[in-house]
Amino acid sequence: MSTPANLTYSAIETRVMNSLRLSTSNTTEQAKVQNLINEVYRDIAAKSDWWWLLKRTVINTLAKIEAGTVTATLGSTALTFTSAPAVEVTGYAFITPGDANDSDAVYRIASHTAAAAAATLDAKYTGAGGAGLSYKLYRDVYTLPADTGKVLNVKRYGYLLPLNRVGIEELSEAKLTDQSEGKPQAYSVFDLATTGDPTSARLLQIHPYPDLAYRLEIFYKQNLNTELTGSTRPLIPDDYAQVLVYGALARGYAIFLNDTERSKFFQSLFNDVLALMAAQQKEYASDKSGIAPDMTGYRKPTRLRRGGNVTLGSLFDRWPMSP
Repeated sequence: MSTPANLTYSAIETRVMNSLRLSTSNTTEQAKVQNLINEVYRDIAAKSDWWWLLKRTVINTLAKIEAGTVTATLGSTALTFTSAPAVEVTGYAFITPGDANDSDAVYRIASHTAAAAAATLDAKYTGAGGAGLSYKLYRDVYTLPADTGKVLNVKRYGYLLPLNRVGIEELSEAKLTDQSEGKPQAYSVFDLATTGDPTSARLLQIHPYPDLAYRLEIFYKQNLNTELTGSTRPLIPDDYAQVLVYGALARGYAIFLNDTERSKFFQSLFNDVLALMAAQQKEYASDKSGIAPDMTGYRKPTRLRRGGNVTLGSLFDRWPMSP
């Protein structure tokens, strides 16, 4: 049984430097080649939702909390629960139904400690306020894995179709007046775990507000691993790892040696391998058309019926000849 070569970055770098007739002991040139290979790597990754970047994760929604009552005061961010939430509810949506002062307002819990009766809102409470208020807490925002680049599909069970992906505006507008709860039907990906910090995880926003624990399976395009160096393996399958060599040489010959002819040669090799990768991507991304679908329940097409036996000669006798 054959074993894949599993080319590491070091092996790729050595091949590139040898082809460019650069000494592998020259650390200055080595750093330039490293930058070149990593640029090609990132460019390839950005070209498509490659199968080799596909990852899966599972998020279970959390049940709503509405035990006891809460005390809230107009113009204050402080909340006091009569029955302290057992879990930390930071980030939860907080609603006091039937408020006459600021109806349908949805607040966010800015800080809370598990099993503590006290909590803080993200801004001052604008409702009429008072003690003994009924309330609802929903977790409708979930942190995605840190390596999430693009969410491709979110599915939940009990429905044939996956969740409907909508934009930030549509989801925000739905939450202005719709406080329905149940199994998620729509999602959007916006904002970050730490607003304004692109190094923090992205957030999955869902609607309606989940009242129970529901299983969400998420398929996403992962970000590339850390900068290729040393023994790091690129995420590109070993069958196509040479695309990094060809891409780096296509640029390297022009940049380092001002040799545009060899640059064009390796560019053609790069294009060929990239085309093969794209062709396989289509195979993974589309249904297998060669498999006959199950037509049970579909109306069978009617066939043209003719009386008596029909032969090729008799058909010519029946059909008029062209003038």
